Amino acid sequence: MEELKENNEGDYLMNKTIAKVGYAMLTETTEGKITYSEVKWFKSDKAGGRTVGAEPSGESTTVYADGLPVIVANNNAGYNISLELIAIVDDIEKDWYGNSEATEGGFIEKGGISVLPRFALLVAKERYDSDKLYEIDTYFDCVASTRATRNDKTSEGNFDPQFPTFTITSKPRPDNDFVRYTSYEDILPTAVVTPTVKGAE
Repeated sequence: MEELKENNEGDYLMNKTIAKVGYAMLTETTEGKITYSEVKWFKSDKAGGRTVGAEPSGESTTVYADGLPVIVANNNAGYNISLELIAIVDDIEKDWYGNSEATEGGFIEKGGISVLPRFALLVAKERYDSDKLYEIDTYFDCVASTRATRNDKTSEGNFDPQFPTFTITSKPRPDNDFVRYTSYEDILPTAVVTPTVKGAE
């Protein structure tokens, strides 16, 4: 789906397509320091992105006085993200779900309660008529909150592939409350960038 975005001059630029989907594993120390692994971009023919939808999470509160709204406060709790890829690859099994590799090959999914691995999710989109090739959304603190749907069906003579859908919960980073960073680049980054708020230096 093509998406319109406003640039700094007030003009609207259209995103052409999802270009790449990637992720970087998040590690938080007991002191609260957060670091990321190198970004892994999914290969288009292995686990390329088909659709991405980010639904805002959180509530707004309105305070009224003299019959008028005088204060509107918003609790930004992040996003509920729906991500459709063309397949589930080994990296997802290990990194997103913490599944164990089997000696005989393949992966073992266990029951019970376990802490979900955390990661940053990156979605790169190609842009029309822009001085930068990509618009990249980085969601800083994510978990794959539910297991991916697995749909299979018999062939009825036509090529009708089934694609897994992932439900991802994105929340604010605990050290700076950053939820999402939208940047504009000509190349895909290999590292997660933690930006600085302009004027906050």
